Amino acid sequence: MKTSHYLMIVSVAASAMVACENNSAKDEKIAADIENYVDSVSTNVSNYSKETWEDISAAYNSKKAEMKAEGRELSAEVKEDLKEAEQKFEALRTKFESNIKAVESKQAMRDELFGAGKVGNDLSFAWVTAANAKDVYINFVNTVDKNKDRYTREDWDEIKVLYEALDNRKNEIEKDLSGPDNREIAKQKIKFVGIKAVNRITAKVEENSDSKK
Repeated sequence: MKTSHYLMIVSVAASAMVACENNSAKDEKIAADIENYVDSVSTNVSNYSKETWEDISAAYNSKKAEMKAEGRELSAEVKEDLKEAEQKFEALRTKFESNIKAVESKQAMRDELFGAGKVGNDLSFAWVTAANAKDVYINFVNTVDKNKDRYTREDWDEIKVLYEALDNRKNEIEKDLSGPDNREIAKQKIKFVGIKAVNRITAKVEENSDSKK
């Protein structure tokens, strides 16, 4: 009878140990899944938008909720893995916030130079026609001239990209442009090149000077 009772205790203890080991392995697997997810996103993401970040945050929080739902005291190893994943996630958040700010800044500049929503990430200028090309150039150059003193070197780089994209569109429709419009555009192009040549250099010098302070 004593032997039977002893065997029962041993059996229960063994079952508890197996369950504990299984729970520990499950916790480690969930923690590893969380960390692997953050690593994968950090390596492969290329679209730094608010919508993308919301999707990433939702998936991350869902995985954390899965761990919390288990309701167990976590081992020191699992806690350390989760802490490392959290640190990586916060670093990713900072990177996203920085990139989203840069994207929004670029879009704000495009809207300022060409009108709200006219130019997106695809840099399409298909909306520029022979009928409005002259006015588009005049507005573009006047806006650049008005704001030239506040542009950074990065702003000038973006303006150069936009100008070249506009110029490519102008070349596509050039045969449809009137003589007077073509001459006015040529005048605006010369004006822009002069503004950029002087002010981009000034912006670069100012930024280098600031970095040395």
